[in-house]
Amino acid sequence: MSQSNQSSHHLLPRSLAYFYRSSTDQQQPAASRSHKNRPPGYHLPQRHRCEISKPSIPTTKLSAVHHDDNIVTTHHATTSPVINRRKWLYTQSALVSSSFLGTRAYADGTPTESNGDAVIPRKVSTENSVIILGANGGTGRECVSAVLASGRPCYATTRSGSFHYYDYENESSPLRRTNPKLHEDEADVTSLDGLLALVDKINVGAPESSVGAIIFAASASAKGKTPGVNDAFSVDYQGVINAARCCIQRDIPRLVVVSSGAVTRPNSAVYKLLNFVGNGIMEAKIRGEDEVRELYRNRGVIEKGLGYTIVRPGGLTNDPLPLGPSYLEVNQGDDKSGRLSRADVAAICVASLDIDSCWDTTFECYLKDTAKPVDNVGLSNILRLTDPTSYKSGREGTGETWNELLGGLKRDFTA
Repeated sequence: MSQSNQSSHHLLPRSLAYFYRSSTDQQQPAASRSHKNRPPGYHLPQRHRCEISKPSIPTTKLSAVHHDDNIVTTHHATTSPVINRRKWLYTQSALVSSSFLGTRAYADGTPTESNGDAVIPRKVSTENSVIILGANGGTGRECVSAVLASGRPCYATTRSGSFHYYDYENESSPLRRTNPKLHEDEADVTSLDGLLALVDKINVGAPESSVGAIIFAASASAKGKTPGVNDAFSVDYQGVINAARCCIQRDIPRLVVVSSGAVTRPNSAVYKLLNFVGNGIMEAKIRGEDEVRELYRNRGVIEKGLGYTIVRPGGLTNDPLPLGPSYLEVNQGDDKSGRLSRADVAAICVASLDIDSCWDTTFECYLKDTAKPVDNVGLSNILRLTDPTSYKSGREGTGETWNELLGGLKRDFTA
């Protein structure tokens, strides 16, 4: 280990030092597979797979990928519905699919070279309503504000059905109870039937402003340990799948999922820490992401112009105002991260509704001056450093406007 890494450990609380050491100490050999006869746009990941231990309750399919010299095939394993520290089979930078419509897409969001759009994405008009799932959370509340700022009607939904309005000092706040475009309602992400009923109620009650998008900002808290109710598996895995199925079954043009940076990097300190504190939340998030991509890869869904956007923010801060696109950087590949405010995450989610290049994409986002490789971003965020890395993935995006920032994103797969 380098001297710089050793000294950095002393800056961390003892409880965090393990996570940092374990990620920096471990070195994995690069893949030695042959690249002969690879199809154009195909790249072999450097690291292939983790181990899988024997599942105790085999119910949920989990995709893995097998490589040989000329062909890539998808296999499936089964795993327990209870998320825990059990190692499970998946690839860190693996192809999500190998055969559907001849597509190529990586589980960590690394784009393929081909980006042909045979189908035009459905638009989310300013008249369409947007449902926020998890509206009382920190990021969810910012999403409510961002949707209202875009001029769209917003349904702030919570498990209880009660939204925390802002009715105190600032009467001009968009979150005030008297805002005619802000509605509260009940939504339990663990119930697909409940989500479908909510959409039907909105569409029947206000057909002129039917639901155009769902933003999934819900997430299990560290205290969420009740299976089937508020644990990571129920919310961040099954809940995301329910939201995707709801959008597909009700022809809702766009699903936006707030996930997490480093979600495909189980050997990183950030992943280990968040997964430990969140009772398996990172495992649940990546599995939820994979299921969403699989659902939207269906030919019929693509031809309808329905799509998703998966946003992987870095470390979240509670700065009250978004800094805007000129301060941000996006990346695809999950090898860089940083930190940014919840308000900027919300602004990205809402901006993505208007930009075609965000259709069927997965990307990371963070402030430019906090950018670091995933392996050491945790320490940088703890110390609130603002010295960006010189490392370039070649997939970064920056710009003065939302269109410039997000306009270069590559789809996770092509039709």
